[in-house]
Amino acid sequence: MTGSAVQRRFLIGLDRRLEAAATIKTREWWTAYLKGEAVFRGAKMADVRRAVAELVDELDLCDQPIDTLIDLAHAALAQPATEDKLGGTLLLAEHALDRLTTTHVHALAAPLASGHLADWNSCDWYCVKLVGPFVATRATKTRARRIARWVESPEGWQRRAGAVAFVDLAPLGDAVFPGFVDLLLRIAEVNAGDPTRWSQTSVGWLMRELSHAEPERVRAFVDEHPDLAAEARRAATAKLAR
Repeated sequence: MTGSAVQRRFLIGLDRRLEAAATIKTREWWTAYLKGEAVFRGAKMADVRRAVAELVDELDLCDQPIDTLIDLAHAALAQPATEDKLGGTLLLAEHALDRLTTTHVHALAAPLASGHLADWNSCDWYCVKLVGPFVATRATKTRARRIARWVESPEGWQRRAGAVAFVDLAPLGDAVFPGFVDLLLRIAEVNAGDPTRWSQTSVGWLMRELSHAEPERVRAFVDEHPDLAAEARRAATAKLAR
């Protein structure tokens, strides 16, 4: 089966399964929660996970080259509905994570750079489910430095991802690797300079998690950035002792 045929069958199979699982109630809840900023079918996370797992088995995707799986994920991430995007994320996160290498950092950035993850919900799931675990799996120092460079992107959602990708590792501080805290503070420094809400809140979230390991350095960072948005400041200091 050619790559294009696999992609067609994957997208059709995903569409049919997600439509069958969708409910009006779920769609309306998520649409209201995202204030209309994202498109939803109305399927739940468990439905998406099950659909992807079924297609992996049905299409023998584990036997496909990793580049084919990346292309499938990109195709799903380019679809308008949030659940399809989540399907692309889970395909790589749950069925190909151990096959991704540092050479794939550019491929991981592509959906962000192209604007296919242009809402906080899809962007953050992508980071927490896929990019963060990718960093933590192996070659952590090298991968972390490469992902951290995303904050230099002209695309705002990629800059947010360059911070959010580290929220699960941040509480470990320099136990991740020597200099990890400095790296996180540099990320926060860049995003703090962007006044847009989703850049500011990426700083707040990252600093809140880092405060578990480095409360004084987080406190100093907040004090040194008086222009940090109030929402970001509240998040950053939420775990600090009063």
